[in-house]
Amino acid sequence: MFVSTAAVAVAMNSAADEPLAIDHKGILAYVEQIVDLLRTRYICDGWKMDEDGAARTLDYFRRHVHGPAFKDQDEDTAAHTIKAAS
Repeated sequence: MFVSTAAVAVAMNSAADEPLAIDHKGILAYVEQIVDLLRTRYICDGWKMDEDGAARTLDYFRRHVHGPAFKDQDEDTAAHTIKAAS
């Protein structure tokens, strides 16, 4: 849901031959707002926020703005796999 909704934040350049510019900061701000709303609003009886999933989602979009905090994608994937299995 986050990725498809975030696609709305794609800004088109004026020249048709130039590639699309993606507003990663705008997408991150939008995803942070979604997560905050889900954390702070009543959804329904028994609904509980998946905090680990929210953290992974925010980390994913933050990497597009700030860059990865690891050497390569495999290192990050292995860290999340080990953490999730624990």
